[in-house]
Amino acid sequence: MAIEGLHYEAVMERAAREQCIFVLVEGDSEEVAISVLLNDMMRLNSLGIKIANYNGHGNLQAALRLLKQTLSHDRPIILTYDNDPPSLKSIEKCEKQGLFSNLVYRLPIPSKPVVEYPCGHRGGSFEESFPVDLFLRVTFTELLPPSIRSKRSLFEADFDPKRPWLLQLRRFTAGLGFTGWNAKKPMLAESLACGSEEIPPTYRALADLIMKVRDKHPVVHPDDVELPKVHGLTYLPERSEGS
Repeated sequence: MAIEGLHYEAVMERAAREQCIFVLVEGDSEEVAISVLLNDMMRLNSLGIKIANYNGHGNLQAALRLLKQTLSHDRPIILTYDNDPPSLKSIEKCEKQGLFSNLVYRLPIPSKPVVEYPCGHRGGSFEESFPVDLFLRVTFTELLPPSIRSKRSLFEADFDPKRPWLLQLRRFTAGLGFTGWNAKKPMLAESLACGSEEIPPTYRALADLIMKVRDKHPVVHPDDVELPKVHGLTYLPERSEGS
């Protein structure tokens, strides 16, 4: 019985991989941070959850087309994307091209509006899914040269939490000669994820969505199939009264 139990667990573990749910994230930052945050809340491997980075909103259409043409076309997908104007334009293009089936579940990041863009849209991007005081604290650490870290008070004096955060930080540090944020973003993401005392609401919402989707599409044992109807073998005809 012990061997049978181990065999069943191994079979179901493989089935979870084969029947995985893809959580599509927009970039390297999201891939790093979401892996950290979700692993604090659930066992991703046993649930068959795979985090996949589509490397920017401009690649979203290609990523969805690829999935539709592979063995994953009949598997659920949880799509996350920045709640900012460029990403929403990519979402709109995918809608027009019919790339969203009823198996695609969407969640913007952040899940609720935080900042306002010049066009009037209220939303945000990855950084705004964390508390603003955490963002300010982790950015002015080893991520920046010491000469800029000492200028934190100058940045905060003009910082507006209702406007995009990273854009303000980029402009401030660029004025001091630092333009290396593209390379630093994954480290910033990890610092935000690891520095969170509580799981931010956006990622609690993502975890809840993952569990709802998995409950709706549970991992099925490979032997759990519907057999063809074979008279006298897999079914017997109903007898009429008096026969």
